[in-house]
Amino acid sequence: MFTHLQQLQRITIWGVGLIGGSLGLALKANGFAGERVGLGRRLSTLKQARARDAVDVITTDVAEGLCNADVVVLGTPVEHVPGFVERIAKCLSGSPRNPIVVTDVGSTKGTMVKAVEERLMPHYREVVAFVGGHPMAGSHETGVGAARATLFENAKCILTPTEHTDSDALQCIENLWKFVGAVPYRLSPETHDILIGAASHLPHLIASLLTNSVATVETGYEKALDYTATGFRDTTRIAGGSPEMWTGIFTQNAEVLAALIDGLADNLTAFKSLLQTDNHAEIKRVLTEAKTYRETLSRNL
Repeated sequence: MFTHLQQLQRITIWGVGLIGGSLGLALKANGFAGERVGLGRRLSTLKQARARDAVDVITTDVAEGLCNADVVVLGTPVEHVPGFVERIAKCLSGSPRNPIVVTDVGSTKGTMVKAVEERLMPHYREVVAFVGGHPMAGSHETGVGAARATLFENAKCILTPTEHTDSDALQCIENLWKFVGAVPYRLSPETHDILIGAASHLPHLIASLLTNSVATVETGYEKALDYTATGFRDTTRIAGGSPEMWTGIFTQNAEVLAALIDGLADNLTAFKSLLQTDNHAEIKRVLTEAKTYRETLSRNL
């Protein structure tokens, strides 16, 4: 199995949206000499990807897209990944070749990785080697039109190997993300979902709920939304993300997210009590603690 990127002849990106398109652009910008194949359902989207030079070849035919591919990157919604992996395995079953390396870019891992491995074992592991992946880069904008070659520079990319993960396949995918400027980390699927649930999923939910809450505040003919400024726009920017994508993420990581919501609710209730008791000192302590955490984060970005 190939582990060095320059040994790869063909990388297929199944789903050429923001992440898939940015990967295609980054591969070329960093000197990838092989062929970049765009695979998907919508020919119009694929044509846009080719026009932006995110891919070299486009096709809506799965067999054609997989033919001679060394690596397949799934840029599809996370809930569809297990089905796509099984489809790849069935399409390649019986082929006299090394296993194809398949990875994804989804924001949840526990449920998905378990489902993938259940579908691959024991019949398809000889044709597909799967590595769960999650590049921590993105935007509230969607689609290949928002893709850019620099999206992954210095971005964390979490890989989620299990005891069933092929070591050569893992090294191949680590090298792929390093090649486009990302910094790979390894976490278990379960640890990934806890940490990213707190660091990414909960903030998105809060931004969405905050937007909805402010939208309901009005006095007579005056609406709170008409008086928002940069603070509100900065805080709620991520609420502009794809509802379809985030619905899948929330439902895939529902148990973790529910526990995080409970913790946040406790914090809100405690802060409400501080307001009701006019506890200036404790209010200032909470805000100072948050400011310190935020300043530490800023230095590390």
